Amino acid sequence: MSVATNNPSPSDVPPDLETRVANRKRDLIAEIVELKQNPSRAGAAEQIDRIKARLSELAHIVKEGVVDGWANVGPSTTLKLDEWITR
Repeated sequence: MSVATNNPSPSDVPPDLETRVANRKRDLIAEIVELKQNPSRAGAAEQIDRIKARLSELAHIVKEGVVDGWANVGPSTTLKLDEWITR
């Protein structure tokens, strides 16, 4: 007789909020680096400024809403962070 477990595999579990935020932040920083490597690209400076503004917005959300650590993030902060990730 075999016993089946209900433990989901790591690929079945969606990443937690902290991981998703960190991944998006890393992607945006990589975009800035790429744009700085080719500054002659049309609109590069403006794109860098927009990305920096998004990262600043993230810093404010985290500063205000992630007070006692990521495990205790409230629903309104979670919503703000999810919206930030999707933009």
